[in-house]
Amino acid sequence: MKISSDKIIYSPSDLIRYFASPFASWMDRYYLEHRDLVTPDAESEDQLLVARTGNEHEQSVLSELETSDQTIVKIERHDFDSAVVTTQKAISERATIVYQAALKNDRFEGYSDFLIIDESGSYGLWDTKLARSPKPYYAVQLCCYAEMFAATTQEAMPEKFGIILGDGQKVQFRTEDFFHYYRRIRDSFLAMQDNFSGNIMDRPEPLPGADHGRWTSHAEYYFLDTDHLVQVAGITTGQIKKLKKGGISSMEQLSLASGSNIHKLAADTLEKLAAQALLQCQTKVDRSLNPEAPARYEIIIKPGGSLTSSGLETIPPEDKSDVFFDMEGYPLAPGGLEYLFGASTYERSFIDWWAHDRDEEKKAFEDFVDWVHNRWRQNPGMHIYHYAAYEESALKRLSTRHDTRQEQVDDLLRNDVLVDLYKVVRQGLRIG
Repeated sequence: MKISSDKIIYSPSDLIRYFASPFASWMDRYYLEHRDLVTPDAESEDQLLVARTGNEHEQSVLSELETSDQTIVKIERHDFDSAVVTTQKAISERATIVYQAALKNDRFEGYSDFLIIDESGSYGLWDTKLARSPKPYYAVQLCCYAEMFAATTQEAMPEKFGIILGDGQKVQFRTEDFFHYYRRIRDSFLAMQDNFSGNIMDRPEPLPGADHGRWTSHAEYYFLDTDHLVQVAGITTGQIKKLKKGGISSMEQLSLASGSNIHKLAADTLEKLAAQALLQCQTKVDRSLNPEAPARYEIIIKPGGSLTSSGLETIPPEDKSDVFFDMEGYPLAPGGLEYLFGASTYERSFIDWWAHDRDEEKKAFEDFVDWVHNRWRQNPGMHIYHYAAYEESALKRLSTRHDTRQEQVDDLLRNDVLVDLYKVVRQGLRIG
């Protein structure tokens, strides 16, 4: 958003910010008018990398289009009003492709990635995204561009919009199917902007689990300052809503709620949440007295009569051949790239297998599976310890992607050689 001739002009990106987090959208507006009172978070290295990779993806799509015989008009972004005139001229002359078309209406303006003419002589909107599957906010963003296209050109809105995904896949949707949904989001956004008071006490409450973008630290401070329920480890948004309806709106209140009755919240679920909140509140008090105080914890005891193992009792007996395994992936590569397989052993050795492209990924995967499968065959008591489900899922995915080592991976899985320590900890411990 920006101030232009005493009027605030918004962009489709502002609308997407609101879609993700009304709190972040409100803070954007507050920052526009009070830059001396608040400071947004600096962009992280990861965010900069995503932005850079997104630009590279867009440029690769442009380069591919330039190899065709189609007419491409590239709109310069020096002056927006001049860019609009150039865009209108290119469209009136029916350029096959318009890159970075400058579009506007009375409230929004922005540059669309690609306008591409179809067989009927009508334009379709195309946007590049790094993701491997479409996301709901894409439709909101592109419907906004479709509406601006109509206002800029005095033509009908494009009947379709499309996404060129990070793996090169192209998906297309009918504008009409999403436009009413878009209008509800747009109208809600504009209502918040038109009724903006500038009073920090009027800002929307940050939604737990939402992407607050450059206002994440401000949202986190709000949660701490209000003792928000979102601080309770393992709590869900649905549970927070039920607790608030039941009169419990803070972590401290929840810590005292054992034995209470909350509508549509199972009694055992409430007891678990209350126990977790109590540990966190106790740890908070401890650390107010001694910042180095260890976190409170308790071991979760399986209910009597349970026939299934869980928590700490699922840890197998120690074996000197055990392997501690971790993987690292690069999700921004087309299709994702598993670039590092790392294993530590009791011999205090660390073994690594690296990959910089798809062929090396296959080789690293094969070499790791061969090594760990042979080690297990020679030491049947051995287990592979990892943390969370990523490693197991990645091994399955790679065996299918590269059509190799499927028998060995299946062998390890069927014999429960892989042990997820995150699952063990979640089921076996409460930590404050």
